[in-house]
Amino acid sequence: MSALEEEIRKGESDVLEFKRELPDKERQFLKTVVAFANGKGGRILFGVDNATRKVLGVETELRWKMQDRITDMISNSCSPQIYMNCDWAEVGGKSLLVLSIPAAPHCPYYIRKEGMQKGTYVRVGATTRRAEPEKIRELEMYGEQVTYDSVIPRGAAPVTADEVNYLCKLLGGTQKESGRKPAITQLLNWGFVRKGEGGEYLPTNAFLLLVGRHFPFSGVQCARFKGNTQVEFIDRKPLEGSLYEQYRDTMNFLRLYLKQGTVIRGALRKDQDELPVAALREAVANAIVHRNYLVHGMIKVSVFDDRVEISSPGTLYANLSEDEMMRGISRLRNPLLAESFYKLGIIEHWGGGVRRIYDLCREGGIAAPVYRIGSDSITIVFFRRSADEVDCKGSNRKKISRSPEKLRDSIVRLIQENPRTTRAAMAASLHVSPSNVQYHVDRLRQEGIISRRGDNRNGEWVVSQKVR
Repeated sequence: MSALEEEIRKGESDVLEFKRELPDKERQFLKTVVAFANGKGGRILFGVDNATRKVLGVETELRWKMQDRITDMISNSCSPQIYMNCDWAEVGGKSLLVLSIPAAPHCPYYIRKEGMQKGTYVRVGATTRRAEPEKIRELEMYGEQVTYDSVIPRGAAPVTADEVNYLCKLLGGTQKESGRKPAITQLLNWGFVRKGEGGEYLPTNAFLLLVGRHFPFSGVQCARFKGNTQVEFIDRKPLEGSLYEQYRDTMNFLRLYLKQGTVIRGALRKDQDELPVAALREAVANAIVHRNYLVHGMIKVSVFDDRVEISSPGTLYANLSEDEMMRGISRLRNPLLAESFYKLGIIEHWGGGVRRIYDLCREGGIAAPVYRIGSDSITIVFFRRSADEVDCKGSNRKKISRSPEKLRDSIVRLIQENPRTTRAAMAASLHVSPSNVQYHVDRLRQEGIISRRGDNRNGEWVVSQKVR
């Protein structure tokens, strides 16, 4: 079996499509052409039935007429000009027209009469879809060889002394050779700021994100769910501020709900984190650094009983394939942000993060994580150890159970000891979040186990006589 026959047997993909013949409605055909040009390129095989993958071939007398018509259609209907190649191949004694469209450099490509906003298409798996506005903008910047984090947003106010001092202090530890903090001139050389016409320093998107100036949809949504579904919250926390603060606070949230305990392997016991902290750190940093900030969505960190999911808006950048990502190949969507996290010591080196995550999980004796690459997001799933694998220890090495029943008992006990205790005080004592305490307090009140006497400021808690 030839290589082409093997490809036909596997069916359509993100770089291959079948056509029985040249469609009467040329728009359907042109959509695929511009989608391939906007992506990693691809081929259209004429003379193959998509439903059955049966090779039908192209009639000999139609060969050159079809080739000329295809060339004219693409030349007259697509913008910018797409340069393709037509070849003929023999499969099973039948002739196929192979139209090859390269990954073209002058994105975005679109159907001229539909205009850029409605006529730009992209390939998602084996289907062709109209590009969303943020995808079109990213294609424009890619065609201009400009990255999002290096752009100065329209109307951005000049940088302030406080912002410069914050970023210099944050990155100051990287100036080992001089022992000094980077000054505004160093930020200028690194590309975080640029000089305006009036001599003022203007911020790039990278600068704004790193100093925490208001930026829509740039935060992280952390949640702890009850069980293994997104039905009932135990705790949730939106995180904003600078990217470093988001990273730090996300790691603190994960530490709060992941166990530190003893791994039991045969007769041996070993103290170990439930999930490798270094792997989680790499995954959170990747989500923050490599996400698409043009997409109106936030990073989502979800903790379930059986897994942890970290989802980042935007799919793979610059036509990077999933296989290339797994092999450690990297194409940076936000190189300034990546450089910053490298200077902070959070990212060790570019391109090795995914392999490092797998290695750390393997060394920690836990299941390999799973990546889900979608059309508008990338999610990594870590699988938590089962209860019989880990003898849990609470935070600060105290024997505090995270089970809802034990936590409820602890809340009732604290109320019995001090009826005027507050939610914040109970959270600090139990090493959980105030919202987690509130969740269980509400349940206890609904079940009649506790009640409130007086107002919120001067009142006190009352435990039912039956519980006493």
